[in-house]
Amino acid sequence: MILGRYGIRRPKYSIALTHGAGANTATATDTQYGILREVIIKTPTTVDGSATVTVNILDSDGFTIYTKSGVAANTTSINLLTNDQRVPISGSYTVQVVFSANQTATDTTTVVVLLIES
Repeated sequence: MILGRYGIRRPKYSIALTHGAGANTATATDTQYGILREVIIKTPTTVDGSATVTVNILDSDGFTIYTKSGVAANTTSINLLTNDQRVPISGSYTVQVVFSANQTATDTTTVVVLLIES
């Protein structure tokens, strides 16, 4: 595993959702170790039904360890976690993108970048 300067890693996930009946959730799974310091969310330019996006990070047991809801389309949300909000990540986790409305006509890609300190 290659560490960035100061022991910070920036895994980036492009999470695609193919439109269809009942299509509102997409995920990416990875393994990392460290302290989650920041979450950057870049939502798709176009979504169906003025949907907003919720990003969840789930640990290997399925517990939500981070959530950010109500992110509008075509925005970048930078969420710096303060000292009391930082979350340890140990092993496998899932980045989950949930739209507030089914995406029946539009394929979407949401980009999520994590800053993880070793």
